[in-house]
Amino acid sequence: MEWGNLALVCAVYFAWLGSLALNSVLHWGPSAAAIGIAIAWHGSLQHELLHGHPFGSQTVNNLLAHPPLAIRLPFFVYRRDHLRHHDTQWLTDPETDTESFYVTAETWSRLGPFGRAAARFHHTLLGRVLIGPAVVFVRFARAQLRELRSGDADALRCWMCHIPSVAAVLFVALQLFGVEWWVYATAVYIGHSIMLVRSFLEHRWTEGATTRCAMVHSGPFFSLLFLNNNLHDAHHMRPEVPWYRLPAVAAELGSDDRSMAGAGLYRSYASVLRRHALTPFDEPLHPLER
Repeated sequence: MEWGNLALVCAVYFAWLGSLALNSVLHWGPSAAAIGIAIAWHGSLQHELLHGHPFGSQTVNNLLAHPPLAIRLPFFVYRRDHLRHHDTQWLTDPETDTESFYVTAETWSRLGPFGRAAARFHHTLLGRVLIGPAVVFVRFARAQLRELRSGDADALRCWMCHIPSVAAVLFVALQLFGVEWWVYATAVYIGHSIMLVRSFLEHRWTEGATTRCAMVHSGPFFSLLFLNNNLHDAHHMRPEVPWYRLPAVAAELGSDDRSMAGAGLYRSYASVLRRHALTPFDEPLHPLER
């Protein structure tokens, strides 16, 4: 067992409860922001837990990660799709990589001028923050509806667990702590936006590169909020390593050099903002289909 990660579990859930308690003394804007940050931190925690931390029993890890503070995504669907993302040999391919933000030529041809402009905006940092949660929600809803309509028993079981869990989360937030529903909904959107900052340019297709995983260095705040998953090349090379060991592993693997020659190396999130606030990190149509 990893005592550091067990302490992290406690800290994240206490942070969420504390942010809910602050709602009674804060204006709705700061309150939604505080709850949103806690939700984003919980998303990072779920990612850590699905990779086998802190207990040797994945069942226990799953139970710790299960509460859907962000409402939208059943944890077991996220875990399944994320592990598929790690297993694919074709990172960034929109047909095989479950977390690719690229689109196929067929999809691109259907979008039309407005849809293509929206897709390009979505590939900027500002676009990812502003419309990213809505785009991801629509994509996820369509995929889940296809699975449920096909009679996928696993998907049905996931939702049968997820819906009462969402009800429990909302009961705690809205009834026990008195958070207005629209404040919590705003917080959920903010939380997803923050999570999408981390994943914004994690993967970029590059011809002949040793890695399609980027590296973004950050200060203590974002490193803790994202649990060092911004050191993404190191995480993909050693997904079993706990978050607090990733900086040392990145140095050991030479991840900076690997990413600089591949998907990209960024010295800070301020650098990401300067370079990609309104400039797409790449065209939405996958390079192999252009």
